[in-house]
Amino acid sequence: MTIFEFNALNFDGKASLLTKYGKYLDQRSTKEGARVMIYDLFGFYVEVSYRFDKKVQYLRAVNNIFESESYLDSINLLHLN
Repeated sequence: MTIFEFNALNFDGKASLLTKYGKYLDQRSTKEGARVMIYDLFGFYVEVSYRFDKKVQYLRAVNNIFESESYLDSINLLHLN
């Protein structure tokens, strides 16, 4: 499946694939109090944003999480020394 095919699915289709095949990678919090979790899925990444009341705000596929400074800030490389 490609990122374009994933993005064309409805919410339930995206959620089903993510639940079955997604690999959890990381999470972060926004200034507004939302929690965003990132998953690896079929060679691309999927962000799942949860509102403060724990309801899903959106599911969004992205090609490269490393273009976002918000994920780069949470990566710790000290263990590689």
